[in-house]
Amino acid sequence: MRLEVLEAAVCLGDFWPPKTGPERCHELTGGQRGRARQLSIDLDFPFRLIFVPDHDPLPLKDDGGLDWRAVTRITILGVEDTHG
Repeated sequence: MRLEVLEAAVCLGDFWPPKTGPERCHELTGGQRGRARQLSIDLDFPFRLIFVPDHDPLPLKDDGGLDWRAVTRITILGVEDTHG
């Protein structure tokens, strides 16, 4: 179901604001090394679909944050338990 929702989206901005259900799409942050610009969508707990924007260069806002409305392509990295 999550893949269908992603495919139907015009841009990542369709999931704004972040962390809203049922997908709870959000950027991964915190102490997770190597997670820069990775995002996740909830699957069955504790699993998440991990992906990155597929743009070069990345679409960024003036403040340096990811411009969700300009992300129109992604690359799926996998399914992970990010809580473990």
